[in-house]
Amino acid sequence: IKGGSLDNALVCGPEGWLNPPLRFANEPVRHKILDLVGDLSLLGTFPRAHFLAYKASHNLHIQLAQKILDLI
Repeated sequence: IKGGSLDNALVCGPEGWLNPPLRFANEPVRHKILDLVGDLSLLGTFPRAHFLAYKASHNLHIQLAQKILDLI
């Protein structure tokens, strides 16, 4: 992560979290949801829809946003 450190990023290795404790038990999920919401907000309007994200990433979010733009 460019500019990232153990102070501002969640880092998981084969043995578990490298920088525990997490602030919340579901902190990784909260982070992924925030990423999705932030990326889709770039559309200018947030789609009213049900989202299921599996192995989501910023790249996939941008691809989804592009597909949504193609539909509207």
